[in-house]
Amino acid sequence: MVQPQAGPSTALELDDYLCPLTTIRDTLLRSDPSTISIPKLRSLLTWHSKELSSPWTPFPPPSSESKSSISKPSFPVPQSSVSIPVDPSIKSLAQRLSETTNIDEVSSYLLVKSYQTFSLDEVDLEKEEDKDRILDRLILWYSEETLAIPQIVLALLKLSNDDDSELGQLANDVRVDITGGEDTSKYVEGLFRGFSNLAQQSLSEKQRGPNALFWATHQLRIQEQLLTLLFVILYQTPNRPSNISEGLIRGTIMSSFGTSQSNREIWETDIECQRISTRIRDLMVILSLESLCLNQIVSPVEEHEALDTILQNREKIESIHQFIVDYSDDLIPHYPEPALSSTPLPIWPMSIICLAWAIILRSLPLDKAPKGGDGSVTWQDMAIRALRLPSGLFPWLEVILSGPLLDSTRDVRLGGGEMDVGLFQRKVFKDLLIGLSELVQLESVADKAGLYRSWELLFGGCSTSTSSLIAADYWIADFPYEERRSVLVRSQFPYQPAHLLRVLSSLVGSGSPDTSSDAFGTDPAAQVQHYFTNLPTVTHTVDPSWCKYIGKDENGKEVVEAVKTLILPGGASIPRGSRGFILPTASSSQAMWTNQIISGWPLLLEILQAAIGLKSAEERASTNSANPPDSVYLSVRDLDIQLDTSEILGAGINFLHSVLQSSSYVKATVLTHLNPDDPLTSGQTLLHLALTVLQHSRNNELTFDSSVVPNAIDIIQSLITSPESNVWPALRASGFFDVTGKKRGSVIALIQADSVKGEHILTAAVLRLAHTLVINADHVPDSDVVILRSAIHLVFADIWNNFSAWRYKDVAKKYELSSLLVGIFDTVLSHPLSSDGSGPTPAAQVLIDLFISSTSPLTYRPLVDAITQASHLIPRLIGFRRHIDAELVVGCLDETLSFLGTLLRVSSMIGTSATALPASLLALPVAVPSADKVQLVDALFEIAFSPSAQTSNILNILKTLRVYLEIIGQDHHKPSLASMLRSPTKTCENLTDLATRTDDLDVRAAVWDLLSTMVSTQPGCVQACIGSVNGEGYEGTLKSAVEEITSWETTFREAPHTLSAVLNYLQSIMRAAGADKAISHLRKNSEFWQAIFDLSTRIVPAPPSFSLSMHSEDFTSRIQRYAYSVQAKANATSLLSAELSYALNNDDEEDNESKARTLVLSLFRNNSALQEASLMSCHNSCVPELHEEQSKKFVASGGVLGRLRTITLASEREYGRAYLYDGSVIVQGSATQQSTVNLALDLLNLNWSMLDADISLTRSFRQLAESISPWTEGDNLAINAALKAAVAIAETVAEEYRGGDVMLAIQVERLSILAVILETALNIEDQQPDADLARQLSTSMAMIVNSQSFPPVVSLRHSELPSIHQPVLRILYLLLQAMSMSDITTTNVTSRESLVDAATIFALESADIVFDSIIRGHQPAFVGDLSMIIGVLCELSKLATTNGNVLWLDKVQGFNLIGRSLEVLVRTKISNDQLPLHISSILLLHLALASNPLTAEKLAISGTLAAYSDNSIVVQAEHGKIAIPTSSNGNSTHDNWCAMLLVVKALLFTLPDTTSFVRTDVIPFIRVVNQQLLRSMKWDGESVLSLPALNELELVTDIFYGLVNSLNSNNVILEDYSVHAIGLLRNIRYALSHPRLLSTLLIPSTEDERIDLDKELELVEQQDSNGLNLSDQDKTPILASRSSGLLRVVRTILSTLIGVTKAWEVLKDDDLDERDKCSLEKLVLVEREGEEFDPVEVINDLYTITSNIPSSSTNNNSEGDLSKMTTQILESISLISFTQILLRHTLLPDIEKRSLSDDEKSYEMDLDLPEHSRKSRRRSSGGMGSKEGLVLRELQDDLRGLVGGEKGLRGVVRGRLEGVFGGDS
Repeated sequence: MVQPQAGPSTALELDDYLCPLTTIRDTLLRSDPSTISIPKLRSLLTWHSKELSSPWTPFPPPSSESKSSISKPSFPVPQSSVSIPVDPSIKSLAQRLSETTNIDEVSSYLLVKSYQTFSLDEVDLEKEEDKDRILDRLILWYSEETLAIPQIVLALLKLSNDDDSELGQLANDVRVDITGGEDTSKYVEGLFRGFSNLAQQSLSEKQRGPNALFWATHQLRIQEQLLTLLFVILYQTPNRPSNISEGLIRGTIMSSFGTSQSNREIWETDIECQRISTRIRDLMVILSLESLCLNQIVSPVEEHEALDTILQNREKIESIHQFIVDYSDDLIPHYPEPALSSTPLPIWPMSIICLAWAIILRSLPLDKAPKGGDGSVTWQDMAIRALRLPSGLFPWLEVILSGPLLDSTRDVRLGGGEMDVGLFQRKVFKDLLIGLSELVQLESVADKAGLYRSWELLFGGCSTSTSSLIAADYWIADFPYEERRSVLVRSQFPYQPAHLLRVLSSLVGSGSPDTSSDAFGTDPAAQVQHYFTNLPTVTHTVDPSWCKYIGKDENGKEVVEAVKTLILPGGASIPRGSRGFILPTASSSQAMWTNQIISGWPLLLEILQAAIGLKSAEERASTNSANPPDSVYLSVRDLDIQLDTSEILGAGINFLHSVLQSSSYVKATVLTHLNPDDPLTSGQTLLHLALTVLQHSRNNELTFDSSVVPNAIDIIQSLITSPESNVWPALRASGFFDVTGKKRGSVIALIQADSVKGEHILTAAVLRLAHTLVINADHVPDSDVVILRSAIHLVFADIWNNFSAWRYKDVAKKYELSSLLVGIFDTVLSHPLSSDGSGPTPAAQVLIDLFISSTSPLTYRPLVDAITQASHLIPRLIGFRRHIDAELVVGCLDETLSFLGTLLRVSSMIGTSATALPASLLALPVAVPSADKVQLVDALFEIAFSPSAQTSNILNILKTLRVYLEIIGQDHHKPSLASMLRSPTKTCENLTDLATRTDDLDVRAAVWDLLSTMVSTQPGCVQACIGSVNGEGYEGTLKSAVEEITSWETTFREAPHTLSAVLNYLQSIMRAAGADKAISHLRKNSEFWQAIFDLSTRIVPAPPSFSLSMHSEDFTSRIQRYAYSVQAKANATSLLSAELSYALNNDDEEDNESKARTLVLSLFRNNSALQEASLMSCHNSCVPELHEEQSKKFVASGGVLGRLRTITLASEREYGRAYLYDGSVIVQGSATQQSTVNLALDLLNLNWSMLDADISLTRSFRQLAESISPWTEGDNLAINAALKAAVAIAETVAEEYRGGDVMLAIQVERLSILAVILETALNIEDQQPDADLARQLSTSMAMIVNSQSFPPVVSLRHSELPSIHQPVLRILYLLLQAMSMSDITTTNVTSRESLVDAATIFALESADIVFDSIIRGHQPAFVGDLSMIIGVLCELSKLATTNGNVLWLDKVQGFNLIGRSLEVLVRTKISNDQLPLHISSILLLHLALASNPLTAEKLAISGTLAAYSDNSIVVQAEHGKIAIPTSSNGNSTHDNWCAMLLVVKALLFTLPDTTSFVRTDVIPFIRVVNQQLLRSMKWDGESVLSLPALNELELVTDIFYGLVNSLNSNNVILEDYSVHAIGLLRNIRYALSHPRLLSTLLIPSTEDERIDLDKELELVEQQDSNGLNLSDQDKTPILASRSSGLLRVVRTILSTLIGVTKAWEVLKDDDLDERDKCSLEKLVLVEREGEEFDPVEVINDLYTITSNIPSSSTNNNSEGDLSKMTTQILESISLISFTQILLRHTLLPDIEKRSLSDDEKSYEMDLDLPEHSRKSRRRSSGGMGSKEGLVLRELQDDLRGLVGGEKGLRGVVRGRLEGVFGGDS
């Protein structure tokens, strides 16, 4: 039972008490009860129990107490403890409403307050000028609330039948409380009395006037609702007191079946009121029948369910009998009967009551039957009263069955808690007709046409579901009984063919192939097919010679027996000896043969062909030897069919239509039975029959019923879906879709004629045919594809271009046609690609040309009209309660929007501009109610925001707008949405309001998705999509999103797709330009980021298993929930990544750490948390076996999975059963295979949903790891956690057993995460990683590289596959790099070796593949990965050097790595001074090999220098044309030239014995490139010096130094070198001696370096010239590095000159005079020809400059390097200077040497003389020597001054100097 009334007050708030009753009704009717709060609903229903208990008077009348309550400041809500404050404006309206409606003031006040709170109308209750308008709306509100009360009770009655659900238990409790449980008599009585009072109640004075019609209509509607509720309660309560039944019977009849209405004069001219009145009348008839308990006679209950009803009370039976007799006196027969035409039909349907009472009387036992006697009325008399023609029994049944009550259910779409009342009402009439068939023999019924028309309307004049249910009920419950199937057996087919055909047509039920027969217990269509295949009786005219008379049976029928076998048209036979009876007709020549089993299909086909003229009526079946020789072959004419040709054709066509529209099994069976001898011709025969019917209709040769011609077209539709029909050639030849209309079978003329009538039934049938044709396009033979193109051309040219201007009797028909049209176009274009994917299908190409390629705005006029007109029409239709028509318009708008979205997608696929149609369509101006002209995109927004907008329309508008923005967002010339809207800010506010106010979770998600797209694609709308942002925070949309996130747990559990959309919006904000203020505020919201972090680390429950749970009811919803939960988690993770990226790009070092960074760092520092998060991100739900198995099912069914792939954008796909493949496969002829394919498609989509969601999480976690890496670098906690997480990921990847391309892509993402995490884990400088973890990591990585399922090299061999080699190369590089720093132990030797072996094979194989691709001229994307491959090879080379691994070299040789790389180098060409990226990688490989002693020799003997001498780089170097690059783009010719020099240098310094290599390889190379080498040494010290030029200079000097060391002898090249070297030293001397000038000559290499260099130059300008120091690493690091470079060049040149001049030998040789003068002359340095400077003087000057370089750096390493380098330079200078002086002294003539020696001695002797005497002596002696002698003397003096007091080498030089030339004081 329901809780006491005091209970709800503690559970409900004020808004709950104000909740409209219509909302409660809609909640009960909701199809998904899981969203209903049962406790709150129970409390609400309890509080409303008084209204529900008396729906006839739901509100009490006005009272003084009630009036005084609202006069107070506040008053309590009745039966609660909640008080409501009194608002004066509401009070005044409530008083006026109370006066008008005659309800109490408190109830009136609550109604007004409810309207103010929950109405979507934008009204201000305080405005006086709006009071009257508001009162009108309040009256409408009151009317709807009153009507909702009985509807709530009806919903409760329906739900109470489900005792298993919580909602059903609640409904049952409330039902028992308000209706009285089992005893409903009081409630029934109250309902009927309430109806009676309303029928007799006149309108009050307040209600009369302008609104009198409204109040009268409202009264009628309440009456109808009360009677409907009364009927349902009676129907569901078979055990009811007899007095209730008696009262109802008397009341219904005495009230003239509800037609006695007190306000008739007000509404009798209103059509809607007349329809309601008719429904009330028909309801009263049904109530009277139900009150008679007829169903207990026709469908008796079980014996143990004894009922106490009127049928068990003899006294009541006699009373009712007499009452009916009295009220049916006017139906007493008169003899003779007057002519039927002269007697009007009775105005009341008493004949129906008489028939029901006759049935009851006949079945009553004697002790219950009324007393008999003379003058008493028996059941026979009562039956006669009912069945006589003037009684109008069947006309009245036809009126009721086709009337507004039962016909109104024709198109009802039941859902949720709605009750199919029409089914119950029709069952009452079915019981009546079944009782009639048991009451009398049908041959005795005078109005047989009316009888069969009633049966036809009973089963066929209702909704499809009701029709199927009641037909199934007949076949199951009634057909097994002989009397009850007599309506079929005694129908006299084929003598009277229409009766049987029409009833069987209606007994097919819905006829829809999509309707499962299991839902009804049987398949009505299959039952009809089986019955017509096995007809038990056949009736036709017989010749007396064909039969003999037997006698009469017990019923007085004349029995005859066939004396000959009768062969019917079509081949069926009536065997000799068959018996039948003669029909009681005037001619008495018609016999009905009984106990037959005859197929009616061939007979029917023969009859129809004869009727239409395809065959002669005289044609007989061909003679068959199986038949007796004396058989009589009958023609169609011999049957003597008593029916007009058009009626025969109409009945036959409708029957075939009904049967062929059913399941594929029934269709195939019928086609087989139509022509058993040649089943393949049946379809063609039916096609010709249908086309001939169309031809006769077009030529007006026959007059058909309006449904016949459309049904003929539907027959063609059924045939093309049947593989057994074989109609394609005939259909193509007929020209059915001929656009010109010249062909005989063209349908254009019929369409044009149909457009004039205004009904358009035939046009709809043509469109259904075209729609079926495009759906089954895959089954159209290639030779008949022209049919598809012709159909689309016809639909477009003759319907689409014209239907908007046609006249319509019912405007809803226009929208039905529009839905069909856009459905056809959308079906074609939603999957436009052919099976092989090479291009569009023929049909799609036609539509692309018509709608995209060659189109105009006029083409889109119907689309625009459907959008703009539907928005006005829908609320009007709803207001007029034309809900079915409103649904049609709503559906049309949905279809139109869907088609518009499809057009946008297809236009994007073919590259149409965003400024062209169809995208520009949304910029067209259209008219809207609120403004004159706006652009269509703005109008769509307005429709979505309309209070009357339907949910499906809103959803489709939002999706279409999103597609539009995504499409134009890809175009550089995209239009601005902000300029297309009247107010972007207002639009976004309305979007936010829509998201907050709607209860539909899909709409909420769509709103946030649209906002996200607007932010990411429309910069001009960013601020509008955010809302207002001020110094204190943000308001509007962004605030709503943040509030959604901070309370995320409920949404995550109930609507994860909505949460995912909100997070997507926030991501867009974080990445949007111009949102910095909002982002700044958002980043400070700690609560928000905590929620985001909690969501990103939330564990999502495991999804259901495909093998165990796939057949569960909630399997799909569980999969969707899982996928969206994972997606929400992925979006949260991406949002954290976006925040970290923003911080990295915008935050300064001194800024505080953000909340998000703190949380993410805590995750990446926590071992277990990071490991768990990593493993969750690597989880994937892919089931390759499922994909393989289900794909095979598609292939087996003849389908192509690729054709079904969706064209929706990746961003708009929704997880579920249409995620990736949203097409449908039509399997003709096999329902089982069709269901198998459908299930396979569902399973694939669901698994793809899970799979892609998992991949999204994997990718987002990789982004997060990359974003946090700058902060985890060097963090010991993060390093340890990352290493453990990497081990876990590596094990997961290594142990993966699932194969396939999908899993390959997943493995790539996993390995990418592993690579990112390893960059943190292995970023260790001074310490080694944990040995055990490193061993596990190496073992797993070796397994990954050696994997057979996912070999990393596979993506190099097949470039279309995901690039798995890239992350593997990254990981190997990191691991090998770390391995080179660690020691080999017994525990890790195995894992190291396995990893190195695997990495070696993989890297070499990868390099080989890349080289091969380059050599072949291919340039796949992975060529850029060569640098990564080379990096791994370099690390392997380093390890091989460390470990002395000789086997590594063998593997390199085995792959011919060096030879292939040299071949690539030789083939390379220069383009715009740039070389391909792979050249630098190849040179890096050569450098690595050259730097390794184990491989350098192999590189040297492999022709490396020969290849270096024969390539496009050297061609330029040969002429000295390699210029220094002006920009730092990289990979220039100069860059690669320097790389080649670096390799040569490495070889020179790595090879143990280079003499032969230098002579055979290096010297030829130097000769070739000598011009370039010399060019690099021509820097003059006054021109600019870039870093590349300096690097080249260093390399050139290093190479010459290597040459000197290798040759150990003079060489022409080296002799030439010394001249240029001295010149370069002279220029460097000049530059170093002018530091301020030098600082201005240096060119920065990057933009950052330029900025820093400018700062250093400013610092240099501020320094004094004397104290200027360019070597200060602390103050001027760039200048210092360049200066150091020049010093290194100086040092190298000096070292080279030492070798060239053999300075060490000269220094050690004490007998130079004995040596050959010519050999000594070669050792002397000379200046360049034409220049006057002494080389030794230049060198000595460099000594002075170098010795003056200060060492002021605080960097010990830099200071040590500089000091060491300057010392080396000084020592080299001292050595060269002395040896050159000594050589030159030796080469002087002997006299000069003696003179110089004497001078030296004299100089020593004169030391004691005065200064002026020494000068005079030196002048006199100096005048006698040569110029060379004087120079040497000065150089000796200079050298003495330089090396004086020095130690080391310089001290040795000083000693030798003194020993040779004498000492200095």
